[in-house]
Amino acid sequence: MLDKMIEIAKIAGTFLKENEGRISEIKEKGSFTNLVTNVDKSSEKIIKDFIAGNFPDHGILAEESGASSPTSEYRWIIDPLDGTTNFTHAYPVYCVSIGVERQGEIVAGVVYQTSTNCFQQN
Repeated sequence: MLDKMIEIAKIAGTFLKENEGRISEIKEKGSFTNLVTNVDKSSEKIIKDFIAGNFPDHGILAEESGASSPTSEYRWIIDPLDGTTNFTHAYPVYCVSIGVERQGEIVAGVVYQTSTNCFQQN
């Protein structure tokens, strides 16, 4: 599962890198420091589609769209663009963050920072 997490983090991270400076929509979520862009939403869709194609029985908790399949043994926790404020200001310190829990216990996690091509995994 960790290999698949790394694979999708790289795919989503590449998408983010390719879309730096291409934001067409910025919205506030709650406070002015909690932003969401069209790039967040697109990155999240890429990740969710990948999970659905590789782990169709797993649930997902995604930052922008919420939870699906809450009764699944496994649940993926996704922040498709961790550092949206930096991203919107063209500051290249942001990442893709993905975790997986099994029956409520975190079993794996990956953070991929695109600007340095650096992974943190557990």
